Amino acid sequence: MRINYLKTIGFRKFEKEFETNLYDITTITGGNTKGKTNILYAIIWAFLGTNLTGDDRVWLGNKKSEDCYVELRFTDNSNNEHTLVRYKNKYDNSKNFVALDNKKAEPEDLQVFFGDKKLFLSILNPNYFITKKPAEQKELINKYLPSVDITTVYEKLDSTEKRYLEGVPKNIIDYLKDLNTTKKMNEDKIKNLNGKIEYAENVVNTPIEEKKIFVKDEELSLARQELSFLSTNNSLFDKEKQKKIVDNLQNQISQMERQINDLDTKMKTGKKIYLSIKNESDVCCPMCEQKIQNESKLATIKNMKKDLEGAFANKQQLEEDIVDIKSKMTTERCKLHALEGTPDIENEKHIESVKAQIKGLEQEKLEIEKYNNSILLKQNNINGAKHDIETFKKQINECQSLIDNIKQTKDITQKLYINYIEEKMKFATRHLKNVKIRYYTVLKDSGELKEDFIITYNNNELKNLSRSETIATSIELCNMFNKISGVNIPLFIDDSESCADYNFAQEYSKDTQILIARVEKGQDLKLQDGYMENTNYLQAA
Repeated sequence: MRINYLKTIGFRKFEKEFETNLYDITTITGGNTKGKTNILYAIIWAFLGTNLTGDDRVWLGNKKSEDCYVELRFTDNSNNEHTLVRYKNKYDNSKNFVALDNKKAEPEDLQVFFGDKKLFLSILNPNYFITKKPAEQKELINKYLPSVDITTVYEKLDSTEKRYLEGVPKNIIDYLKDLNTTKKMNEDKIKNLNGKIEYAENVVNTPIEEKKIFVKDEELSLARQELSFLSTNNSLFDKEKQKKIVDNLQNQISQMERQINDLDTKMKTGKKIYLSIKNESDVCCPMCEQKIQNESKLATIKNMKKDLEGAFANKQQLEEDIVDIKSKMTTERCKLHALEGTPDIENEKHIESVKAQIKGLEQEKLEIEKYNNSILLKQNNINGAKHDIETFKKQINECQSLIDNIKQTKDITQKLYINYIEEKMKFATRHLKNVKIRYYTVLKDSGELKEDFIITYNNNELKNLSRSETIATSIELCNMFNKISGVNIPLFIDDSESCADYNFAQEYSKDTQILIARVEKGQDLKLQDGYMENTNYLQAA
């Protein structure tokens, strides 16, 4: 694109009509506030309807004018000539219009000449792009860089490197983040395992006391034998034994008395029935109430008599046995009374003493067993800790091996990423001279790649550049955008007096229109063909 003619009415400082031709190289000179930058404003406003930053809400008309008019005549990249007119009324938007070649134009009709708004501003206004945030700068450059298939870069790796990557990463930065996360996780695990080893080593180094031996087993055994002997031969034991004999005899007597009472009752009832059957002529069975016949009657009477005689005999035998047992119980009771009347107090005291001795010895033995069990537990803990240490060390070796593998994989991935960026930037790099664009930062502490976007000029970042270096940087970037996008928009070089050492006309005017503005103190605004001037004059402050 080449701007051939510019006309404004009521635009910024130009209250009245202003018109000028523009050349392949146009020098714009004049004192401060004379309107040099108005040329840039007018071109941008004609195409976009905005100020230099892309804001379309700002009134760019002259303060004393209600009408703002800009007319451009330009040649597109196909060498076709066009006329573009933009008009805006300060108070009545219905009067506003944009016309291209005498026809109403919409924004999309104009975009065919410059691509998009941000690209147009980035090329024509040198300050636009370099003042954007890195993320916005990166987004705009990526938009116009050709896409690169990561597979083509991956295929340049050798077979060993490919094995580490185990395939083409879909997103290299995300893949690096995952590797870092896994590496950090294993490093933390190693720290944790080292802490466990330190704890286990403290357990292993725990001093173990000698086991104790209970040397009084023989003394305890003799005491138990003595207690058994005393308990078997003392009067207390005899009393208990004799009491059990008397109680047993008493129980036998009580049981026999109950049997005799039962027999008495049975005999009385049986005798009554027997007499009634024997003396009555018609007799019924007391059970089924049927009449008993004579033959049966005799048999019944006979059996009942036999039962009564048997019961009587049993009763007599029980009564005789009771007499014998009562006599025996009397004797045994006397023995019991005799034992109760002769307590052995000294023997009882001796028994209690022996019991206390046994209890003390048993407690001493129990304490020794507990102590030895605690030592055994310590030894088991030490053996377990030794086993744990070996397990932890094995796990640390596994983690370290994985970390080493991750480091190697990261190095290869970073190499792949750098190669990818370089391949992607080839198209832009060949249009840059002193400017470099870096898509990543290498962290000093870890050597890791961090996704970034940094512009440098002679290896110095933008924030550290002088005024002249900043201008040179911005113009290089504007030219780069022109080349990678193919729109070929004019370059506007402002404050060229700050860049006396740069020959912008020689560097960029071969296939691109350039407008070079510089301050000439106290002079009115002047535009002229740069080819008519001496090259040194174009660079003069």
